Amino acid sequence: MDKILIVGASGHAKVVADTLELMGIYEIYGFVDSFKTKGEKVLGYEVLGTEEIIPDLLKKGVTKCVIAIGDNWLRFMMYTKIKKLARDFEFVTVIHPSAVVSKYASIGKGTVVLNSGKINADAKVGDFCIINTNSNLGHDSVMKNFSSLAPSATIGGAVIIGELSAISIGASVIQNLSIGEHTVIGAGAVVTQDICDYNIAYGVPAKIIRKREMGENYFNNTCTNTRFETYMIEGEEDLEKYKEMINTLNISNPFYKTELLGTSDMNMHQLCYFVLKKNDKPVVIMPFYERDILIDGKQTAYRDVISPYGYSGPLFDKEEVSLQLIQLFWKEVDQWYHKRNIVSEFIRFSLTNNYNEYSGELIPSLKNVKGVILDEEQQWNNFKPKVRNNYRKAEQEGLQIEIFEAPISLEVIKDFYDIYIQTMQRINAHDQYFFYIDYFTNFISENPNSAIIAIVYKESTPISTELILKDKDTLYSYLGGTLSDYFYTRPNDFLKIEMMKWARENEYKYYVLGGGREDGDGLYKYKKAFFPEEEDVVYYTGRKIINHEIYNDLSLRREVKDVLDPDDIRNSYFPLYRQNE
Repeated sequence: MDKILIVGASGHAKVVADTLELMGIYEIYGFVDSFKTKGEKVLGYEVLGTEEIIPDLLKKGVTKCVIAIGDNWLRFMMYTKIKKLARDFEFVTVIHPSAVVSKYASIGKGTVVLNSGKINADAKVGDFCIINTNSNLGHDSVMKNFSSLAPSATIGGAVIIGELSAISIGASVIQNLSIGEHTVIGAGAVVTQDICDYNIAYGVPAKIIRKREMGENYFNNTCTNTRFETYMIEGEEDLEKYKEMINTLNISNPFYKTELLGTSDMNMHQLCYFVLKKNDKPVVIMPFYERDILIDGKQTAYRDVISPYGYSGPLFDKEEVSLQLIQLFWKEVDQWYHKRNIVSEFIRFSLTNNYNEYSGELIPSLKNVKGVILDEEQQWNNFKPKVRNNYRKAEQEGLQIEIFEAPISLEVIKDFYDIYIQTMQRINAHDQYFFYIDYFTNFISENPNSAIIAIVYKESTPISTELILKDKDTLYSYLGGTLSDYFYTRPNDFLKIEMMKWARENEYKYYVLGGGREDGDGLYKYKKAFFPEEEDVVYYTGRKIINHEIYNDLSLRREVKDVLDPDDIRNSYFPLYRQNE
């Protein structure tokens, strides 16, 4: 049987999976889902990851899928995303064996007809529609693309239902009527007259209650009682407020600590953060820098936004925040940008899939090496031979390691910093990597349980070091360096293997080494040699032009030359007007 992928893994997806099993035509390969953990089981089938893995699945011969997402708008958005990721993916129509479908009816691709659904003569069902359990579509009726009938909905003859419209549970529409696009008919309603586009109607008889926005959720009120706020950090009191907000999320991600946000750069950029609150409680927080745009040394009326160095983007608990709330967050962000004269936005996302529903151009920028901590023998056998040989060389050279946890003394931080700075100077690193020592001392003193410093010694001389950040079950290699006079002793390999021993003893599951300067370069290959059997994690960046006219004007005023089309934000230097800085 052909393998089929189910996109979505919630309640509706379970019903679709059950239907596929009863059809007996396809073998379910697994689920992809943006908000479920990779490896989690649903009805015995594995969640394989997010939709971003679809191109790889296509290469493996998984060419068919069904989008099992109940919300019409989210189903439409997912279809749009998949078509960008894998143009050749085939969307399958799923029909339950108990459904009654007239031979004179027509059904489009990607549509799902569930248990005891009925489609009568000369009815036309578009693409990616849902005919739910025990619902009935009358003769000569038309359901346009991405529309849906909830369980026990009854549609009379010759009714037209517009694109992305939903008829809720137990609702009825009498014959010869028209339901507009992006419209919702409430549960149990009886529709006796036409309902035009972008409306919500319910009652007996149904009456229009209010207008509806495109993409507005209609299954529940997840987006009600929400408030979007923007804060600027200009002093200690503002920093404390940010810390309080972050702590309410109860998420230990170290990259959102104020000390790692580069507050020493506040004289150059304005550190800010967005907050989406629900019932007065913060549910999404995103720090960012607002930067002035200068031309010939003179300040313009425009600004742009960039995220802090490291893994950033919106911070939220995936178990508590719905897709609708994330969509609302980005919608509010974009509206704020327009009001604030923001021209462009550049976001560095984390490795936790927090890029989902991003409203700009999402770009897979680098492969990051993320390894699983295994038992010692298996881990050793998985290393590339060069890594094992380098570790043996380090042992022969008599290298020793010290792993410093809280409290970490100023002397240890200075040893780390001396090696780090010498390394940055040797490799001609970009200015953004030259942090003052206060950057490290402040972070370590304020967040003692979030940092480790590992130092490798040769005859009591510190020769290699790394600052490692701690999350719940993950270690992140952050910054460090090695003295070039001691390369021959292979201290880097020694440090990383010893850190894996420490991680194993302290019950950490993952060790993130990061990526190269570009995919496949020597730095990436070096890191990959430690975890050659593990699947890389893609590091995404986001690019967004808010005002195209001003963006192009600023680029021309900066006399940007030898670049691609300014509108090509994916492949050009971004933002173009900063290329010559």
